[in-house]
Amino acid sequence: MRAALAAALLAAAAGPVAADTFGGFSGVDRPYLVNSDKVCAPLVVVAGAATGSPRCDKAAADVVAKLSIKSPIPQSGAKASFAATASGRTLTVTRKTGEPAVVWQTTDPISKVVEVYASQYEDRVAVAYNVRRLGKEVTDVVAFDLGKPSVATPPPDPSTSTPTPTPTAVEDPRVGKALAAARKAAKGKALAAWQAVLAVDKANPEALYRIAGLQLARKQPADALSTLGLLAASGNADAIEWQIEARFDPAFAALRADPAFRAKVGLDHKGTTAYERLMGLGGQWEQTGTSCDKPEVRLAATRDRVIRIRVKSACDGQKFDLPFKGTWRLDGDHVVITLPTRGKQVSAEDEAGCRFEVAGDEDALRCSLGRDIDFVVLPTRR
Repeated sequence: MRAALAAALLAAAAGPVAADTFGGFSGVDRPYLVNSDKVCAPLVVVAGAATGSPRCDKAAADVVAKLSIKSPIPQSGAKASFAATASGRTLTVTRKTGEPAVVWQTTDPISKVVEVYASQYEDRVAVAYNVRRLGKEVTDVVAFDLGKPSVATPPPDPSTSTPTPTPTAVEDPRVGKALAAARKAAKGKALAAWQAVLAVDKANPEALYRIAGLQLARKQPADALSTLGLLAASGNADAIEWQIEARFDPAFAALRADPAFRAKVGLDHKGTTAYERLMGLGGQWEQTGTSCDKPEVRLAATRDRVIRIRVKSACDGQKFDLPFKGTWRLDGDHVVITLPTRGKQVSAEDEAGCRFEVAGDEDALRCSLGRDIDFVVLPTRR
Protein backbone atom coordinates (compact mmCIF):
# COMPACT_ATOMS: atom_id res chain seq x y z
CA MET A 1 0.00 0.00 0.00
CA ARG A 2 2.87 2.35 0.78
CA ALA A 3 4.35 1.49 -2.60
CA ALA A 4 1.14 2.55 -4.36
CA LEU A 5 1.02 5.80 -2.42
CA ALA A 6 4.67 6.48 -3.18
CA ALA A 7 4.07 5.81 -6.88
CA ALA A 8 1.21 8.29 -6.93
CA LEU A 9 3.27 10.95 -5.24
CA LEU A 10 6.25 10.26 -7.46
CA ALA A 11 4.11 10.96 -10.48
CA ALA A 12 3.22 14.39 -9.14
CA ALA A 13 5.94 15.51 -6.76
CA ALA A 14 8.63 17.84 -8.01
CA GLY A 15 10.42 21.05 -7.14
CA PRO A 16 13.49 22.11 -5.21
CA VAL A 17 14.26 21.05 -1.65
CA ALA A 18 16.24 23.46 0.50
CA ALA A 19 19.39 22.42 2.35
CA ASP A 20 20.27 23.76 5.79
CA THR A 21 23.60 25.13 6.96
CA PHE A 22 24.81 25.42 10.54
CA GLY A 23 25.39 29.03 11.61
CA GLY A 24 26.86 28.57 15.10
CA PHE A 25 25.89 28.46 18.77
CA SER A 26 24.66 31.36 20.86
CA GLY A 27 27.32 32.79 23.17
CA VAL A 28 24.76 34.01 25.74
CA ASP A 29 22.09 31.32 25.69
CA ARG A 30 21.45 27.71 24.58
CA PRO A 31 20.00 28.12 21.03
CA TYR A 32 21.83 27.66 17.76
CA LEU A 33 21.43 29.19 14.32
CA VAL A 34 20.47 27.40 11.10
CA ASN A 35 21.03 29.32 7.87
CA SER A 36 20.88 33.02 8.69
CA ASP A 37 17.46 33.41 10.26
CA LYS A 38 16.29 30.20 11.92
CA VAL A 39 16.85 29.97 15.68
CA CYS A 40 16.58 26.46 17.11
CA ALA A 41 16.59 24.94 20.59
CA PRO A 42 19.04 22.04 20.92
CA LEU A 43 17.66 18.66 21.99
CA VAL A 44 18.38 17.98 25.63
CA VAL A 45 20.43 14.84 26.29
CA VAL A 46 19.18 12.62 29.11
CA ALA A 47 21.07 9.45 30.06
CA GLY A 48 23.01 9.58 26.80
CA ALA A 49 19.99 9.86 24.51
CA ALA A 50 17.88 12.55 22.86
CA THR A 51 14.41 12.28 21.33
CA GLY A 52 12.20 14.31 19.05
CA SER A 53 13.07 17.02 16.56
CA PRO A 54 14.52 20.48 17.25
CA ARG A 55 12.02 23.30 17.57
CA CYS A 56 12.98 26.19 15.29
CA ASP A 57 11.52 29.63 14.65
CA LYS A 58 12.25 32.29 12.07
CA ALA A 59 13.92 35.26 13.75
CA ALA A 60 14.52 38.85 12.72
CA ALA A 61 18.07 40.11 12.35
CA ASP A 62 17.95 42.06 15.64
CA VAL A 63 16.89 38.94 17.54
CA VAL A 64 19.73 36.94 16.01
CA ALA A 65 22.17 39.71 16.89
CA LYS A 66 21.21 39.58 20.58
CA LEU A 67 22.08 35.86 20.68
CA SER A 68 25.74 36.65 19.93
CA ILE A 69 26.16 33.70 17.61
CA LYS A 70 29.70 32.34 17.65
CA SER A 71 31.34 30.92 14.55
CA PRO A 72 31.04 27.12 14.46
CA ILE A 73 34.05 25.04 15.46
CA PRO A 74 34.34 22.05 13.07
CA GLN A 75 35.47 18.82 14.71
CA SER A 76 38.16 17.19 12.63
CA GLY A 77 41.66 15.81 12.98
CA ALA A 78 43.50 14.77 16.12
CA LYS A 79 42.20 17.72 18.16
CA ALA A 80 38.53 16.91 17.60
CA SER A 81 36.52 16.48 20.81
CA PHE A 82 33.55 14.84 19.08
CA ALA A 83 32.82 12.56 16.13
CA ALA A 84 29.58 11.27 14.66
CA THR A 85 28.49 8.16 12.80
CA ALA A 86 25.18 7.14 11.26
CA SER A 87 23.50 3.81 10.71
CA GLY A 88 20.08 3.90 9.10
CA ARG A 89 18.03 6.38 11.14
CA THR A 90 20.36 6.29 14.16
CA LEU A 91 22.92 9.04 14.73
CA THR A 92 25.62 8.47 17.35
CA VAL A 93 27.90 11.23 18.62
CA THR A 94 31.00 10.07 20.50
CA ARG A 95 33.54 11.91 22.60
CA LYS A 96 37.28 11.91 22.01
CA THR A 97 37.58 9.11 24.55
CA GLY A 98 35.30 6.94 22.43
CA GLU A 99 32.40 6.96 24.88
CA PRO A 100 28.97 7.87 23.44
CA ALA A 101 27.84 11.44 24.10
CA VAL A 102 24.37 11.04 22.60
CA VAL A 103 22.32 8.61 20.52
CA TRP A 104 19.40 10.00 18.49
CA GLN A 105 16.99 8.69 15.87
CA THR A 106 15.51 10.67 13.01
CA THR A 107 12.61 9.82 10.71
CA ASP A 108 14.73 9.79 7.54
CA PRO A 109 17.57 7.34 6.86
CA ILE A 110 20.87 9.22 7.04
CA SER A 111 23.05 8.78 3.99
CA LYS A 112 26.14 10.59 5.29
CA VAL A 113 27.43 12.67 8.19
CA VAL A 114 28.69 15.92 6.68
CA GLU A 115 30.24 17.76 9.61
CA VAL A 116 30.33 17.89 13.41
CA TYR A 117 30.57 21.16 15.38
CA ALA A 118 31.16 21.90 19.06
CA SER A 119 30.39 24.98 21.13
CA GLN A 120 33.16 26.95 22.80
CA TYR A 121 32.82 25.09 26.10
CA GLU A 122 31.89 21.76 24.50
CA ASP A 123 28.52 21.74 26.28
CA ARG A 124 26.66 21.60 22.95
CA VAL A 125 27.35 19.70 19.76
CA ALA A 126 25.78 19.97 16.30
CA VAL A 127 25.77 17.55 13.38
CA ALA A 128 25.07 18.31 9.72
CA TYR A 129 23.96 15.20 7.86
CA ASN A 130 22.57 14.25 4.48
CA VAL A 131 19.23 12.61 3.71
CA ARG A 132 17.39 12.08 0.44
CA ARG A 133 14.08 13.81 -0.22
CA LEU A 134 12.18 14.02 -3.47
CA GLY A 135 15.06 12.37 -5.29
CA LYS A 136 17.63 14.89 -4.05
CA GLU A 137 20.29 14.75 -1.36
CA VAL A 138 19.81 17.58 1.14
CA THR A 139 21.47 18.60 4.39
CA ASP A 140 19.73 18.78 7.77
CA VAL A 141 21.19 20.08 11.03
CA VAL A 142 20.52 18.86 14.56
CA ALA A 143 22.16 20.05 17.78
CA PHE A 144 22.27 18.58 21.27
CA ASP A 145 22.53 20.16 24.71
CA LEU A 146 24.96 18.02 26.69
CA GLY A 147 24.53 20.05 29.87
CA LYS A 148 27.17 21.59 32.06
CA PRO A 149 29.32 19.04 33.90
CA SER A 150 30.11 21.54 36.65
CA VAL A 151 26.48 21.67 37.73
CA ALA A 152 25.49 18.12 36.89
CA THR A 153 24.01 16.12 39.77
CA PRO A 154 26.27 13.17 40.63
CA PRO A 155 24.69 9.73 40.61
CA PRO A 156 23.80 8.29 44.05
CA ASP A 157 26.44 6.23 45.82
CA PRO A 158 25.12 2.64 45.89
CA SER A 159 27.09 1.97 49.09
CA THR A 160 25.13 4.59 51.04
CA SER A 161 21.66 4.42 49.51
CA THR A 162 19.27 1.82 48.24
CA PRO A 163 17.06 2.87 45.33
CA THR A 164 13.36 2.58 45.97
CA PRO A 165 11.57 0.79 43.14
CA THR A 166 8.78 2.72 41.48
CA PRO A 167 5.49 0.89 41.98
CA THR A 168 3.68 -0.18 38.83
CA ALA A 169 0.21 1.30 38.55
CA VAL A 170 -2.49 -1.35 38.39
CA GLU A 171 -5.90 -0.34 37.13
CA ASP A 172 -8.68 -1.01 39.60
CA PRO A 173 -10.89 -3.70 38.00
CA ARG A 174 -13.91 -1.82 39.34
CA VAL A 175 -13.09 1.07 37.00
CA GLY A 176 -13.11 -1.12 33.91
CA LYS A 177 -16.39 -2.71 34.97
CA ALA A 178 -18.01 0.68 35.64
CA LEU A 179 -16.79 2.08 32.30
CA ALA A 180 -18.19 -0.89 30.39
CA ALA A 181 -21.55 -0.48 32.10
CA ALA A 182 -21.67 3.29 31.48
CA ARG A 183 -20.91 2.90 27.78
CA LYS A 184 -23.85 0.51 27.43
CA ALA A 185 -26.29 2.44 29.64
CA ALA A 186 -29.61 3.58 28.22
CA LYS A 187 -30.03 7.30 27.62
CA GLY A 188 -32.14 7.84 30.75
CA LYS A 189 -29.62 6.05 32.97
CA ALA A 190 -26.42 7.34 31.38
CA LEU A 191 -25.76 10.20 33.81
CA ALA A 192 -26.06 7.93 36.85
CA ALA A 193 -23.85 5.33 35.16
CA TRP A 194 -21.06 7.81 34.46
CA GLN A 195 -21.33 9.19 38.00
CA ALA A 196 -20.82 5.61 39.18
CA VAL A 197 -17.50 5.62 37.31
CA LEU A 198 -16.45 8.74 39.23
CA ALA A 199 -17.38 6.99 42.48
CA VAL A 200 -14.47 4.57 41.91
CA ASP A 201 -12.21 6.91 39.89
CA LYS A 202 -12.98 10.51 40.78
CA ALA A 203 -10.79 12.01 38.01
CA ASN A 204 -11.65 9.62 35.19
CA PRO A 205 -11.37 11.78 32.02
CA GLU A 206 -13.93 9.96 29.91
CA ALA A 207 -16.52 10.07 32.70
CA LEU A 208 -16.03 13.81 33.21
CA TYR A 209 -16.30 14.41 29.46
CA ARG A 210 -19.49 12.35 29.14
CA ILE A 211 -21.09 13.94 32.20
CA ALA A 212 -20.36 17.45 30.89
CA GLY A 213 -22.08 16.57 27.61
CA LEU A 214 -25.11 15.16 29.40
CA GLN A 215 -25.34 18.23 31.63
CA LEU A 216 -25.30 20.53 28.62
CA ALA A 217 -27.99 18.42 26.96
CA ARG A 218 -30.10 19.01 30.08
CA LYS A 219 -29.70 22.79 29.67
CA GLN A 220 -27.20 23.04 32.54
CA PRO A 221 -24.31 24.98 30.94
CA ALA A 222 -22.87 26.16 34.27
CA ASP A 223 -22.65 22.58 35.52
CA ALA A 224 -21.14 21.45 32.22
CA LEU A 225 -18.45 24.14 32.43
CA SER A 226 -17.71 23.18 36.03
CA THR A 227 -17.27 19.53 35.03
CA LEU A 228 -15.00 20.49 32.14
CA GLY A 229 -12.95 22.45 34.66
CA LEU A 230 -12.53 19.24 36.68
CA LEU A 231 -11.42 17.50 33.49
CA ALA A 232 -8.78 20.18 32.82
CA ALA A 233 -7.50 19.90 36.40
CA SER A 234 -7.65 16.11 36.68
CA GLY A 235 -3.93 15.54 36.11
CA ASN A 236 -4.75 12.32 34.24
CA ALA A 237 -2.48 11.68 31.25
CA ASP A 238 -5.53 10.95 29.07
CA ALA A 239 -7.33 14.17 30.02
CA ILE A 240 -5.90 16.12 27.08
CA GLU A 241 -7.42 13.61 24.65
CA TRP A 242 -10.92 14.24 26.03
CA GLN A 243 -10.36 18.00 26.23
CA ILE A 244 -9.50 18.02 22.53
CA GLU A 245 -12.50 15.77 21.82
CA ALA A 246 -14.74 18.35 23.50
CA ARG A 247 -13.35 21.15 21.33
CA PHE A 248 -15.05 19.77 18.21
CA ASP A 249 -17.86 17.59 19.58
CA PRO A 250 -21.21 18.89 18.22
CA ALA A 251 -22.63 18.27 21.70
CA PHE A 252 -20.64 21.30 22.92
CA ALA A 253 -21.29 23.52 19.89
CA ALA A 254 -23.49 25.87 21.96
CA LEU A 255 -20.52 26.68 24.21
CA ARG A 256 -17.82 27.00 21.55
CA ALA A 257 -17.87 30.82 21.54
CA ASP A 258 -17.84 31.00 25.35
CA PRO A 259 -14.38 32.17 26.60
CA ALA A 260 -14.76 29.97 29.70
CA PHE A 261 -15.34 26.88 27.56
CA ARG A 262 -12.43 27.70 25.27
CA ALA A 263 -10.13 28.13 28.28
CA LYS A 264 -11.18 24.86 29.93
CA VAL A 265 -10.65 22.76 26.79
CA GLY A 266 -7.57 24.71 25.65
CA LEU A 267 -9.10 25.67 22.32
CA ASP A 268 -6.91 28.77 21.95
CA HIS A 269 -3.84 27.15 23.48
CA LYS A 270 -0.90 26.26 21.24
CA GLY A 271 -0.04 22.59 21.58
CA THR A 272 3.11 21.68 23.47
CA THR A 273 2.97 17.88 23.53
CA ALA A 274 3.18 15.70 20.42
CA TYR A 275 -0.42 14.55 20.91
CA GLU A 276 -1.79 18.07 21.17
CA ARG A 277 0.29 19.25 18.21
CA LEU A 278 -1.15 16.44 16.08
CA MET A 279 -4.77 16.50 17.30
CA GLY A 280 -5.23 19.96 18.81
CA LEU A 281 -7.01 21.48 15.82
CA GLY A 282 -9.11 18.40 15.10
CA GLY A 283 -6.50 16.03 13.69
CA GLN A 284 -7.09 17.11 10.09
CA TRP A 285 -4.17 18.23 7.90
CA GLU A 286 -3.82 19.07 4.22
CA GLN A 287 -1.36 19.93 1.48
CA THR A 288 -2.73 22.09 -1.31
CA GLY A 289 -2.06 20.50 -4.68
CA THR A 290 -0.86 22.15 -7.85
CA SER A 291 -1.14 20.62 -11.30
CA CYS A 292 1.98 18.71 -12.41
CA ASP A 293 3.83 19.96 -9.34
CA LYS A 294 2.61 18.39 -6.11
CA PRO A 295 -0.42 16.30 -5.13
CA GLU A 296 -3.31 17.37 -2.94
CA VAL A 297 -3.00 15.44 0.32
CA ARG A 298 -5.60 15.24 3.07
CA LEU A 299 -4.66 13.50 6.31
CA ALA A 300 -7.15 12.85 9.12
CA ALA A 301 -6.13 11.32 12.46
CA THR A 302 -8.67 10.35 15.14
CA ARG A 303 -8.44 9.72 18.87
CA ASP A 304 -8.82 5.95 18.36
CA ARG A 305 -5.43 6.00 16.54
CA VAL A 306 -6.94 5.54 13.08
CA ILE A 307 -5.51 7.59 10.22
CA ARG A 308 -6.87 8.20 6.73
CA ILE A 309 -4.87 9.70 3.88
CA ARG A 310 -6.30 10.75 0.54
CA VAL A 311 -3.99 11.66 -2.31
CA LYS A 312 -5.21 13.41 -5.46
CA SER A 313 -3.10 14.54 -8.37
CA ALA A 314 -3.58 15.52 -11.99
CA CYS A 315 -1.07 16.12 -14.75
CA ASP A 316 -1.35 15.94 -18.55
CA GLY A 317 -4.66 14.10 -18.42
CA GLN A 318 -3.51 11.56 -15.81
CA LYS A 319 -5.43 11.60 -12.52
CA PHE A 320 -4.94 9.81 -9.22
CA ASP A 321 -7.45 9.65 -6.37
CA LEU A 322 -6.16 7.18 -3.79
CA PRO A 323 -7.65 6.67 -0.30
CA PHE A 324 -5.60 4.91 2.40
CA LYS A 325 -6.42 3.83 5.92
CA GLY A 326 -4.07 2.78 8.69
CA THR A 327 -3.06 3.52 12.27
CA TRP A 328 -0.86 6.06 13.98
CA ARG A 329 1.22 6.13 17.14
CA LEU A 330 3.59 8.55 18.81
CA ASP A 331 7.28 7.83 19.23
CA GLY A 332 8.61 10.75 21.24
CA ASP A 333 7.95 13.82 19.07
CA HIS A 334 7.53 11.72 15.92
CA VAL A 335 4.29 10.38 14.46
CA VAL A 336 4.60 6.86 13.05
CA ILE A 337 1.98 5.87 10.46
CA THR A 338 1.32 2.23 9.65
CA LEU A 339 -0.33 1.52 6.28
CA PRO A 340 -0.78 -2.26 6.16
CA THR A 341 -0.70 -4.22 2.93
CA ARG A 342 -3.85 -6.29 2.54
CA GLY A 343 -3.29 -9.98 3.06
CA LYS A 344 0.21 -9.54 4.49
CA GLN A 345 1.55 -9.37 8.01
CA VAL A 346 2.41 -5.84 9.14
CA SER A 347 6.14 -5.13 9.19
CA ALA A 348 8.50 -2.18 9.42
CA GLU A 349 8.13 -1.78 5.64
CA ASP A 350 4.54 -0.63 6.26
CA GLU A 351 5.61 2.23 8.56
CA ALA A 352 6.15 5.85 7.57
CA GLY A 353 7.67 8.51 9.79
CA CYS A 354 6.34 12.03 10.28
CA ARG A 355 7.91 14.90 12.17
CA PHE A 356 6.75 18.34 13.19
CA GLU A 357 8.21 21.48 11.63
CA VAL A 358 7.49 25.15 12.19
CA ALA A 359 5.63 26.93 9.40
CA GLY A 360 5.20 30.58 10.31
CA ASP A 361 3.17 30.69 13.52
CA GLU A 362 1.84 27.14 13.26
CA ASP A 363 3.03 23.58 13.00
CA ALA A 364 3.51 21.63 9.79
CA LEU A 365 3.80 17.85 9.58
CA ARG A 366 6.36 16.36 7.20
CA CYS A 367 5.75 12.70 6.40
CA SER A 368 8.45 10.66 4.69
CA LEU A 369 7.12 7.61 2.88
CA GLY A 370 10.38 6.20 1.61
CA ARG A 371 11.49 6.01 -2.03
CA ASP A 372 12.54 9.66 -1.73
CA ILE A 373 8.91 10.76 -1.33
CA ASP A 374 7.51 13.05 1.30
CA PHE A 375 4.79 15.64 1.73
CA VAL A 376 4.19 18.52 4.10
CA VAL A 377 0.67 19.07 5.43
CA LEU A 378 -0.68 22.02 7.42
CA PRO A 379 -3.51 21.83 9.96
CA THR A 380 -7.04 22.32 8.69
CA ARG A 381 -8.78 24.68 11.10
CA ARG A 382 -12.30 23.60 11.95
